[in-house]
Amino acid sequence: MPSPYRQLLGIELDRLPSTLRAFHDVETSWRGEALFRVVRGEGWVRNLVAWLGGLPPSGEKVPVILTCTGAVRGGRRVEQWDRDFNGFRMRSTQWVWRGLLVESFGWLTLGYRLHVEPPGLRLEVSRAWVAGIPFPLFLAPTGEGLEVGDAHGMNIRVSAFAPMLGLIVRYEGRLNQE
Repeated sequence: MPSPYRQLLGIELDRLPSTLRAFHDVETSWRGEALFRVVRGEGWVRNLVAWLGGLPPSGEKVPVILTCTGAVRGGRRVEQWDRDFNGFRMRSTQWVWRGLLVESFGWLTLGYRLHVEPPGLRLEVSRAWVAGIPFPLFLAPTGEGLEVGDAHGMNIRVSAFAPMLGLIVRYEGRLNQE
């Protein structure tokens, strides 16, 4: 069964650089390393929200290991993403649902629309659930992601926002397959 990204993008995935295709066409597993800059929004409220949301702490040149593992569960293809930010672990599970890439971070689940914009892939949040309850986007925690590939790796930028608070965390850097 194809990866969630291949299911959603089909041959559009082939328009991306080989590094991004390999990253998102995972059959069994993919592992990469990065040095990320992690920035949390300013203020104790934003830091509390980041901590409650299981988001990584701020840091410059934070070593990151990302492991993506694909499997079939309950008749559908899923990917487990395990991010290790220098000992701080952040896990999520991704799958396809009604034309969206759905990613669950425990109590928060986001539904993304994927946009192929060579040499990059942009993830746009279009649905959100908190504790399994659908939330309108203007009330829900949300985010955005951009991946830009080249011949040797990819540049990643991920941001998370909360209503009325703005930026909660942003991490960005260069990710390379091990």
